[in-house]
Parts: sequence; C-alpha cells; structure tokens
Amino acid sequence: MSLHKRCSAGVERALPDGSPNPLYCVATPKCSHFWHYDFRVNGRRYRASTETADKHKARDIEARERSRILDGRHGIRRQPDTTFRDFAKTYLRDHSALNKKSTERDEEIIKTLDRFFGPLILHEITVHRIEQFKRDRLAGTWRAHGQKRPAKAVKPATVNRELDVLKSIMSKAVEWGKLLDSPARIVKRLRVDNRRTRILSDDEQRCLLAACPKKLRAFVMLALITGARAGELLSLRWEQASEGFLTFLNTKNGKVRRVPIGPSIAAVLASLPKVHPWVFTNAQTKQPFTSVRQVFGRACVRAGIDSREVTLHTLRHTALSRMIAGGFDDYTVMEISGHSSTRMLGRYTHPTEERKVGALETFRVSMGTKRAQSEDEQEAGEEVPSEIAELLREIGGRQEARTPDLRVANAALSQLS
Repeated sequence: MSLHKRCSAGVERALPDGSPNPLYCVATPKCSHFWHYDFRVNGRRYRASTETADKHKARDIEARERSRILDGRHGIRRQPDTTFRDFAKTYLRDHSALNKKSTERDEEIIKTLDRFFGPLILHEITVHRIEQFKRDRLAGTWRAHGQKRPAKAVKPATVNRELDVLKSIMSKAVEWGKLLDSPARIVKRLRVDNRRTRILSDDEQRCLLAACPKKLRAFVMLALITGARAGELLSLRWEQASEGFLTFLNTKNGKVRRVPIGPSIAAVLASLPKVHPWVFTNAQTKQPFTSVRQVFGRACVRAGIDSREVTLHTLRHTALSRMIAGGFDDYTVMEISGHSSTRMLGRYTHPTEERKVGALETFRVSMGTKRAQSEDEQEAGEEVPSEIAELLREIGGRQEARTPDLRVANAALSQLS
C-alpha cells in the first residue's frame, strides 16, 4: 500500500509572502489531515485523496479503488489497457479493410477522432467526452486532420459521419472483449435535414446541356436518363454496356443492377469513343475520372443555375421525379434506381406545383343541377367549377339577417333551437 500525507513538520511555517503554509504540520502523521493514495496499474498512475484521516479506513479505500480499477471502470476487463489510437489501427486492419468499401474515408475520420480520443484508454471514453467532441466539432474549436486553414465549424452531417465511425469502433471493442459496454451506444446523432427538393426544370436541363463540354454533356444526359449515381457512371466500363443492358457493379448497396439500353441511352453511348476500357476516361491520365464536380459547377454557372443549389445528385433527383411524374409505378422506378424500399424512393419524389394543383382539383361533387358563374366571377377571371359553385349555393354558410325586425328574428331562432 502507498499511503501518505501531504503535510510535514519539515517545511517552512510560512510561505514567501508571509501567509501560513498549509502543508506545515507538527502532529503529522497523527493529525487531522487526509491520507492520499498513490499507485500504478499497468503503467498508469492513480492518485487521489481518501477523504479520511483514519489510516485503517484509508487502506480500505485504497484497496477498493485498486480493485475497482482492476475490475474495470466502465467495463474494462482485467487485461492491459488499450488506447483508442492502438485499437483504431486494429479496427482498420481487421474490420474496415475487410468488410467496408469506405476504408479510405474511415482512415480520414479516424485521424480526426485520434486528435480527440487518441491517448485515452478505451474505458476512459465516456458519454460526456463524446458530447464534448460533438460540441467542439460544431463550434470549430480545433482543426481536423489535414486542415491547413484556420479552424472552422463543420456541418452536423459531418459530425454524424464521424460519430458513426466512433460507434462502430466502440461496438467492435465490445464484440472483441475490450469493453463490456459501449458509451457511444446511447449518444444521439445530430438532427439533419439533408433532403434535397431541388430538381431541374425542362428549360434548365436544356440550358445545362448546352453549357456542358462534349464529354460532360454525355455524362449529364446519361444521368438524366438513367437516374444513376455519379460514381456508378464514372466507374462504368464498356464491357458493362453490352448485350442490351447497362450493368452497374459499383453500387451503393453492393447489389448488381442492370438497366436496359433504350434508344436514348444507345444514342449517348454511340457519341463516345471506345478507345479506353472505361466509358468516361481522362484522356491525359488514361484512367477513369474520379470526379466531375468542378467542371459540372462551372457548367451550371454558364447555364445561369446556382451551383450551391444544384449538385450532381440533383440529376438523379430530376430523373426519378420525372419517371414518377410520368405515371410509372414505384417498383419499376425502384428497379432502375436500385432502391430497396419505397420509403427511400420517397426521398426522390418531388411533385411539381402543376401536379399539386391538378391533384387538388380532382374534387368533384355532383348536385344534380349546374349554375352558371356570376358576372362578377367572370370579370375576375375565376374559374370556379359548376359543381363547387352549386354546392356552395346549396349549403350557404353564414348569412346576414333577412329581416330588420328583431322580434321576428328571435322567434325564428327559438324555432330552430
């Protein structure tokens, strides 16, 4: 046991400024000052006050604290302590690289998490620390990995992606016996409204296609026809555009999707040279394009479209909304888009104002007779359906008194009641 008192008789009675020295004590160690414990477990030092001047009680407190640390704060088992930095490397090697397509993205996020949680033992990562991480990221307290510019606040969606990786790491720590419970399990994600409602009108589509360079024009046309994601089109090879189908292998959900090649798709493919293995190949690097975001943004500016509202994913929203507006059933559109449920497809359904008005005007009630519109209504240009006008006339509504005699009006009300 390593108990000690901080007071001593061998120190000066007063401090340099003349005030009494709180550590000076003639009666130590039989004084009323508290005992302190100081020990190490697995190379880590633990020290604190026992809050008692009784040495026997202090020994019991130290023993209980040592046992608590050995048994584990927050579920750490009796084994060498593992830092978050070390376990994150194991997570990347044994889980992310084998089972996830987003390994590179995970590496970037873990470098950001390492700046906050890296030196901590796994059991020292608490719910409160995670909430502090969320707060600091939103406030822009410190820079992320690779960020050379001054620290700035990040969006809630970015914090949620980092939380997802942290939750996955802590869950694997539980699964692999490093923790009994994950503190990240009860941490809530930030509320994010990232549903895009912007779709391109017919005029905007024509202006955008006219402003695109030749190769980008073919890319945009295929996106507007098929509703495919940008990554699916950029990774498309010519061998996947054969036998009457476009076969998308690099999909978001990992499922192979086949789209029949119609006349429109065939015309776009015929305009592209079949020199390289990929449909969209960078002529300088002889490799497929990894992104066309910047050139697409410049094309939007030339077309007079706000590039902050319209992204490459807007093309997918536009295509699927057009298919649904055309009257095609959800399951047909799902086979083309690759969605597994109608709930997810609903994120891409953006009815136009004309269709909303048309849906509202489906209300029809036949009253048996029809009444012509009044001259005032005709002069105002209001097209009121005859059934609605007849129904309003029959139902009436709030009417003014038809008699100036108050006694007659009260007699009529008494009969109605």
